[in-house]
Amino acid sequence: MPQEDYLLKYLEKLSRVVAAMLGFRDKGFPEDALRLADETYKELLDFNSEELAVMPVEKFIDIILKAGYSSNHLEILSQLAYETANSFEATANKEFAYSFFLKSLHLYYILNEKDKTFSFEREMIISKLKEIINSYNN
Repeated sequence: MPQEDYLLKYLEKLSRVVAAMLGFRDKGFPEDALRLADETYKELLDFNSEELAVMPVEKFIDIILKAGYSSNHLEILSQLAYETANSFEATANKEFAYSFFLKSLHLYYILNEKDKTFSFEREMIISKLKEIINSYNN
């Protein structure tokens, strides 16, 4: 039970980080959102945002799969990567934004494999991510 409490509190913390990032970005402070993301990635994965941005998607996915995250963790990580991409885009760093949009898409794919429950919302996000990624490639 104590470990479950810890995991729930940690997931709540990650949810607050994603919400705070969105708030910072909406108020015109994407650099603060990126700083928050950076701290979270260091704590969670032992990499900073820039290291993750230049990391090949395959290596990133390997790290995620080896960690064996639950569906709840994967969902928050997917959202975190998506907000990180939006924040990089807001700072005109298109290369890093593209990298995190791609990583977010792959995280949602992993989430779909792990959580067999169909989610219309998740499928909408995946479609949106595909459109964004395609727009970068054109």
